[in-house]
This record gives sequence, structure tokens and C-alpha cells, in this order.
Amino acid sequence: MKKIIEKHPYLTIVFSMILGVLITIVSGLVFFVGILGHTDGEKNDFNRVASVYNQINSDYYKKVDTSKLATGAIDGMLSTLNDPFSDYLTDSDATSLNDSVSGAFGGVGIQVVKKNHQIEVMTTIDGTPAKKAGLKAGDVILEVDGKKLTNQSLSKATTLMRGKVGTKVKVKLQRGNDTFDKVLTRSKIPVETVTAKMLKNKVGCITISTVAEKTSSELKRALKRLDKQGAKSYIIDVRNNPGGLMQEALKMSSMFLKNGKTIMQVKARTGKAEVYKASKKYDGGYKVTKPTTVVINGESASAAEIFAAALHQSANVPLVGSKSYGKGTVQNITQYTDSDELKLTIAKWLTPNGTWIHGKGLKPDYQADYPAMAYITEFDQKKTYSVGESNSDIKNIQIALKGLGYYDDKISKEYTEKVKQAVEAYQEKNQLAVTGKVDAKTMRSIEQNVIKTLAKNDPALEKAQKVVNEVDCKFNPNFWTNLSA
Repeated sequence: MKKIIEKHPYLTIVFSMILGVLITIVSGLVFFVGILGHTDGEKNDFNRVASVYNQINSDYYKKVDTSKLATGAIDGMLSTLNDPFSDYLTDSDATSLNDSVSGAFGGVGIQVVKKNHQIEVMTTIDGTPAKKAGLKAGDVILEVDGKKLTNQSLSKATTLMRGKVGTKVKVKLQRGNDTFDKVLTRSKIPVETVTAKMLKNKVGCITISTVAEKTSSELKRALKRLDKQGAKSYIIDVRNNPGGLMQEALKMSSMFLKNGKTIMQVKARTGKAEVYKASKKYDGGYKVTKPTTVVINGESASAAEIFAAALHQSANVPLVGSKSYGKGTVQNITQYTDSDELKLTIAKWLTPNGTWIHGKGLKPDYQADYPAMAYITEFDQKKTYSVGESNSDIKNIQIALKGLGYYDDKISKEYTEKVKQAVEAYQEKNQLAVTGKVDAKTMRSIEQNVIKTLAKNDPALEKAQKVVNEVDCKFNPNFWTNLSA
């Protein structure tokens, strides 16, 4: 069973197996069978559950769905744990989790972008169904399996095109003035979890988006590639990384630690904490000895936090950014059928010095973060806002306009006269109809300018470059006193 550490409660769905209990489904009936060794009280508890199930199934005034009844019983058990990370995953939810863990998904092999309310092919991946079928950059995807994509979100479009490997999907495309259909058979599409680039002063910057089955191998390749290009130091960016596999986090961390240094500790509800230490077993003998810093933020969780904490506490690597999410538990995945699996919290993990960061997160040594507009949600472009209205979209519009330099008043949900003035100034500057109202066209323009501005303004990355360039901050016991803020 894979040990997985994951962040978001809404990405976790539940199937719980209670140790010593077998849930057997035969002809639509669920029997809870106590295993030898359980107390009489525990057996009575399970007998009660089975009795209620059977009575509902036989006596309820109308026919019940026994599968839903069983799932409801499982959900009820899990709800008593008050643990958002223990969940019962079924169908597409189980598939989504497995995709994120495996670093691959069933799909057609294209990257898409939204332009003028339409979903357009940006690139096709070599060797994939889309490439073989002749799809090209610039093709507009009009429909997927008969569902029109006009005004749909990118996430909705990609969800429709993804699916089980081997299944077929019909897409309607437009190329120039021609419209045509393609029937594609979904295949396994690999996902790169590590990207790398060289910054000025020979600083190698590596971004890790998630921690999947091949992430440690991807990280090693990226490090070697940058090393050949002459990298003198490294920034490892794990911002917005929701975590993933513990085993991969161990391999990644070990590359940066001297053998014998503690990576993490794992403590189940009984017994002593199991200590994991850096060794050739994890890194294959590959070690990074150049100055390194790690960038984190509030979306860095679980396996990403294991990595950051290990480097920080066991190799004196400074952390830059903002406080991490704070997920300090370990989950096991147990698969029961092709579409049902249990993700259950089995232990908590501790940092090298024994700290449990659950609910607290890791605090950076150097605070730096994106401006507030980096964290606004996508606007609802089906609406138009004007003076007198109030909602969260208007608050996000204010945050965006403030970040772009058009609004300097307090942030609220109210569309005030000052907001109207800021909108008019923005519309005039960006050659839009000056109405003082925020319509779909103004929203799209604001979103595009936010993206452009953020691409040029990354305070955390800039701070990380300064930190990693100032001193050999790795393996230097005095760097905390030598390094300037």
C-alpha cells in the first residue's frame, strides 16, 4: 500500500477499513464480520450496524440502493474521526487521486488555453492520440462527446477529455473555416512534476508541482542538467505543491542531506516514532553540495513540507516565502475494487527535531510572498457589476485593481463610487469602453493584466535569489549570523 500525504480535504474522498473487520458485499447485502480477538463490546457494535442495515434493506417502505446504503454507513464511520484526510474514494474521485499519485492520467495528449470564450489547442504531446490524429496548435475544440465548450472553463474542458485509458472520446474541432470530428482513444499521458531553468548569476531554479511516483527521478535529472550548465546554487520552489508520496519525499530530501541526517519521523498511535535518515538507499549515492534555498507558501503541504523541513533542519537550508499549509499526517491507500479505495490516516509525521507541524505549518526564515492579487479566484464572467452591488467577486476586483495600481481605498465587497472611478480609469487606460461597470470584457482584461504583472513580479523568488547568492548557506553553521535580511 502506498503511503500518501495529501493536502486538500475536498480532494479526499473516503473508504475506511477498520482493522480487524471485514466488510463483505454479497448479493447486495453487507455483513460485518468480527475477527477473532475483538472484545464482546466491539462485536456488539458491529452487530448493531449489520442489524440496522438489514432492517432498512428489508423493511423500509420503498426499495433502497444497497450500494449507497453501504457507502453511507462507511461515510458515517469516517465522519466520527473528524479527519478530512481519511476518505472513501469512488469512481472519478478515486481516479483523480490515482492520477495525481502516479504522475499520469488517461487523456488525449494536448495542452489547451482559453481564448475569446473558446478552448484552443496550445500544444500536442508527442506520441499521444492527439498528435497521431493530427491535431494542431490553434485548433478550436467546439465539443467533447456532444457537450459544447463555448464559455466553459478550462478545468471543465480538460475533465471532459480525460478518462479511463482505452476509452474513446469524440471531439469536434474547427481549423480556420473547416469543422471536423475526431474520435480519439485515451491513453496514459505522463505528467512532468519538475521543471527547471537557469536564472541570472548561475542560479538553478527548480519548480516541483507535486510529489508523484517519478518526482525524485525528475528532480535528479533536473539537478544534473543544471549542473552541466554551470549552476552555482539552487532554488527549489515547492509553492502550491499539495504533496503526494512519502517515499518520494524521502528520496528527494536525501539528495540534499549528509548520510545519517534525519529526514523525518513517523509515529503511529502505538510504539515509538520510526526515524528515517538520509542514505544511499534513498538517493543512490547522488548528493547536492551547492548552496540551496527552498521557497514555500500556504499551498505547500505534506510531502512538500517534509522536504522543506528536512533540508531546513538537517542541512541548514533557509526557507523563503510564507508559512506553509501544515499537514502533518500520513495516509495509506487501500484499493478494494477498480473504482473504490480507502485513504486512511495511519500516523502523524514529525520534522527531524520532532516537531509536529499539523495545523501550524513551517515558518520561513525570510518572509516574501506574491501580492494579494495572486490569490484571487476566477471571476464570474457571466455577470456585470456596478455601484450598489456587493459580493466576493467585487472584493477580488478591488484586490486586482489595487495590485495593478488603480485602486487605493480599503478592500471590501461593496461596489462603491471609488471602485467605479478605479474601473473607469482602468478601462480608459486599457482602451475599453468607459462605463464604470465591470463586464466580461473588463474582467478578462483585468485577469490577463494580473497574470502579466505576476509573471514579472515574484518577490519570494527574488528574495530566494538574494539569499542563495549572499553566502554558502549550506553546511555553514554560522550562516544564520552571517546572512543579512
